[in-house]
Amino acid sequence: MLVGITVKENEKDFYITKKLPELVIKRGAFPLMLPGYNEEKYIEKISRVLKGLILSGGGDVDPALYAQKNTHSKGIIRKRDEFEIKLLRKFYEQDKPVLAICRGMQVLNVAFGGTLIQHIEGHYQKEGQEVLTHDIFIRKGTKLYAIIRKEKIKVNSFHHQAIKDIAPLFIVTAVSSDGIVEAIEHSSKKFFIGVQFHPEYMHDKEPFKSLFDAFIEALK
Repeated sequence: MLVGITVKENEKDFYITKKLPELVIKRGAFPLMLPGYNEEKYIEKISRVLKGLILSGGGDVDPALYAQKNTHSKGIIRKRDEFEIKLLRKFYEQDKPVLAICRGMQVLNVAFGGTLIQHIEGHYQKEGQEVLTHDIFIRKGTKLYAIIRKEKIKVNSFHHQAIKDIAPLFIVTAVSSDGIVEAIEHSSKKFFIGVQFHPEYMHDKEPFKSLFDAFIEALK
């Protein structure tokens, strides 16, 4: 089972946290790093070859893609945005599993018609990546709740943007105490889930382990 993982980039390098490919390998699948090349043949080919997709974190999504002017967005790489949006739509058509993390959840929302808040305060923690700093509340009756089986969990937080308008056919599955969207999913797809936090840093600990286990199981 081949799992695509999108990567960050700067002027010279593509890069990603080692946690993501490691957790895929540990669960018996094979990771493929995906540079953001916005070429139709490349996107079509990899969408057919891959069994699943993980959208990793990174810079902000270009606000033009959700009909806003840039007021607070930074680290924009438009070709990555366009690549990931096109790839997501291919996975949607084929009903293949997608797990979108942090920026990835925001791209997922924008790809299907949602919008973002360009800046919020209080959600970019100073503590380390494995430190859980605030609670989120999970909606019963959702795929996320069926996986995690808890109404409240503690998560880490490394974002300054958030979902504003949810994309059609998606639902909000978790929120923070101040109302920020912390997870979304498609109501009818097999596994089309986005989370605002970074579960990869605790992938061997519950309840985050169950999330990745469920993603890998959905590939079969």
